[in-house]
Amino acid sequence: MFTTDRLQLRGFEPSDARSIFDLRNNPSVQPTMSNEYVVPRGLKFMEKLVANAEEAVIHNNLEGVVPSDGRELVGTTSITMTHPKNRDGDFVIVLSPKFWGQGYGEEVTRWVVDHAFRSLGLHRVSLRVFDGNERAKKMYRKVGFVEEGRQRKVHWVDGHWEDSVLMGILQEEWDLDAHRARASVASIPATDPLF
Repeated sequence: MFTTDRLQLRGFEPSDARSIFDLRNNPSVQPTMSNEYVVPRGLKFMEKLVANAEEAVIHNNLEGVVPSDGRELVGTTSITMTHPKNRDGDFVIVLSPKFWGQGYGEEVTRWVVDHAFRSLGLHRVSLRVFDGNERAKKMYRKVGFVEEGRQRKVHWVDGHWEDSVLMGILQEEWDLDAHRARASVASIPATDPLF
C-alpha cells in the first residue's frame, strides 16, 4: 500500500467490487470515462470489473471523514503499459463525485506520475480526456501535462459531439518542474527573527 498526504493507494481486493461497480454505474461518472452508452450496468459488468481488476483503489485517509472501518472509496487509478518498449504508460483516474473539487485528483495524479518516473522507469505518461471535462483538463495542465493532439468529434454526449484530448508528460518535463519547485523554495529568504 502507498500513501499520500490524505489518501491510501492499494491493490484491488474482492471486497472492493461493489464500491467500484457503484462508482462506474454513477450517472455523473459514466460520461467522463467511456465511449459507450450511459446506461446502468448489470452483474456481468461487475464480474468483468473483478476479472480485470489491475487498478489501484484509492481510499480516504482522514479521521472523522470516513466510515468506522477507516476507509471510504474515493476512486480508482491505473497506469497501463500498452507499449513497454517505449516506456509509455496510459494513466486513468476515476473519482467519486463526492470527492470532486477537493484536490484528491491532483494529489493522486502527482503521486502516480512521480511513481511512474522514479520507480517504474517510464519515459512518458499519457492520458485521454473528453474535451468537455474542463475540471480534469485544468488539473492535468496544473500537474504538467500538455495537449499533444485530439480525436475530433469522437464522443457523443448530451446531444452533441466532443473531442477526445490526448495529453502527455515526459520524464524530463517532470524532473525540470520538480527542480524548479525545489529552487523556488530554496530561494525564499529566511525570515529574520529580530524583526
